[in-house]
Amino acid sequence: MKLSWKYLIMSLLAMATLGFAEYRGWTPSSVTPAAEPLPQSVRDNPGAYRAHYVRTSRYVGGK
Repeated sequence: MKLSWKYLIMSLLAMATLGFAEYRGWTPSSVTPAAEPLPQSVRDNPGAYRAHYVRTSRYVGGK
């Protein structure tokens, strides 16, 4: 019975630590902001949208 209480306390402590880290915004790796903002729409950056990645009902195979 003592072993289960030990695991319960350790898991609650781990969850509290992770919750506090999430609240404070801590991350395990350094996050660098983007150099320039992302485009507002696909029209601003037409090369970013790849229509052939979307599954369609027609055959789109090669020759």
